Amino acid sequence: QDIRLCGFCLVRKTDTANIAWNEPGNGKDPWDRGGGDEPIELDKIVQGWQRKLAGAFGGGRGGGRGGAAPGSSSAYVLIVLLVVAWLATGLYRVDQAERGVVQRFGAFTEATLPGLHWHIPVPIEFVDIVNVAAVDNFPFRTEMLTADRQYVFIQIVVQYRRTDPVKYSFEVVEPELTLQDVTESALREVVGTSSLIRLVTEQRDQIAPRTQEIVQSTLDFYGAGITVTSISLVDLDYPAAVQEAVDDAQQAQNDAGRYVLEADTYEMDIIPRARGTAARVRLDAE
Repeated sequence: QDIRLCGFCLVRKTDTANIAWNEPGNGKDPWDRGGGDEPIELDKIVQGWQRKLAGAFGGGRGGGRGGAAPGSSSAYVLIVLLVVAWLATGLYRVDQAERGVVQRFGAFTEATLPGLHWHIPVPIEFVDIVNVAAVDNFPFRTEMLTADRQYVFIQIVVQYRRTDPVKYSFEVVEPELTLQDVTESALREVVGTSSLIRLVTEQRDQIAPRTQEIVQSTLDFYGAGITVTSISLVDLDYPAAVQEAVDDAQQAQNDAGRYVLEADTYEMDIIPRARGTAARVRLDAE
């Protein structure tokens, strides 16, 4: 037997050897066997599947003939699709350089390694993806006083990594802002305890390492989960607003040193000559 799809009905083609299409006055369907199988409507097939789905989800008590109404079964299907879509939002991927921090109602649950994972979707669980391999940096510049009350401008670049994703997510509210505040405090401690001459000469190469040591020890005390990889000193100079006054003060210091040197030279010359003259006059008198 051959199967033929015609419109919305499925009918079976049987024996058509003795039926002519163009036979006048026949008045019969050439595909009809005359009392054979009835056409199967597509709507009945759909309703049958709807009744099966409704029965699977407990909807078999509501409709006629023991089946669910089409509207209620469609609602069940829609609810199932929404639940599946909600569960699918819990899938997430963690790259090789990242770690996932799962929080259930704001409390830490677990840390996930690289790969494909699933968590209970929001609002029950949230996932923070923290990159533990990337090295970020930020420039920091400020103006401050040295130990000898000299006004200086200093600029550095701080590089850091988020080495502990759990501490980074929970121990400190704003880790990056905390890092900037700790950097400023450490830099003021280093610059504020040294004179300007020592800072620009013998201690210039020690400013960055000393600042990094203080910053890292403070971050470890806070448990911020951040590791400072390096601190580079970019600039150490007078602020532009006070450059003229600083130049005048420096010139005055140079002039004072020159005057003292000239006075010492004059003293070393005039006193021996005066003593020699006095000795000669005494000898003449004797």
